[in-house]
Amino acid sequence: MPDTKLPIPQYLIAADIQEGTLRYVWDDWKTLSMLEYLDPELTGMLQRISQRAELAFMCATAEWIVYRFARLLDTSIAWAYLQAAWAMIVNVRYCGYGTGNWWQEYSEAGDWTGPVRGVICDAFERLEIAFQQLHLERTDPVRRAGLIATLAAHIMPNAEPYKRWSQAVLQRLILLEPRDADDKLGDVVPRQAMDPALSFDVAQTEDLVNRFLASLDHNANIFLSSPEGMLEVDDAGERFMGVPYVFDIEADRKERRKSGNPDGDE
Repeated sequence: MPDTKLPIPQYLIAADIQEGTLRYVWDDWKTLSMLEYLDPELTGMLQRISQRAELAFMCATAEWIVYRFARLLDTSIAWAYLQAAWAMIVNVRYCGYGTGNWWQEYSEAGDWTGPVRGVICDAFERLEIAFQQLHLERTDPVRRAGLIATLAAHIMPNAEPYKRWSQAVLQRLILLEPRDADDKLGDVVPRQAMDPALSFDVAQTEDLVNRFLASLDHNANIFLSSPEGMLEVDDAGERFMGVPYVFDIEADRKERRKSGNPDGDE
């Protein structure tokens, strides 16, 4: 059975953020005004990249948060959700479509509160809301992306490695995945693009995405949809177009052009 844990990027290992001491304040009621702060410079950079690039930034930021707590908690289920979240960038139907295994439903069945589990839950809820709003309401994820960045910096023993990574990866995305007024969603952004030390060419996207999808097993990860479930018609009369767990970048672009790629408010 495949491992649902994603390979740990070298930049996370080098950041040395797995300190056992918690040096931040936390409130499960989410009343901390400091966690609603949006950094103007970071927000400005996020507004210059595609919406899928924003989602990729959010997924990678959530990895920083999960990795930070790996010595304090069994994070296996968190990595499983992140694996599904990366698949959702390709198509939202990859995550629990028709099975009810999105994070919010899963977390409600257990105790995901407190200064460790509660932080992970909050990060995933911000990520999931971004996916849902973009898919259902065409709302731009820029605010949620800024908020998850604020959360990540808040809980780090030293926020500087995360901030340096954020700057580097956003500068890369501005060059490689810039916001197009006629196609705000943009191409899928592979996970490899989030490592500033790795050479990445957008021409590699289709191959990298297909390698990733081929590594997934919905039987091993409760958050992933079955191919059969993805092909079912949903309540809105829509279904997955194409072959589940196979990515065709030209078909993806054609579908965006066909739909007019409607965008939403920020």
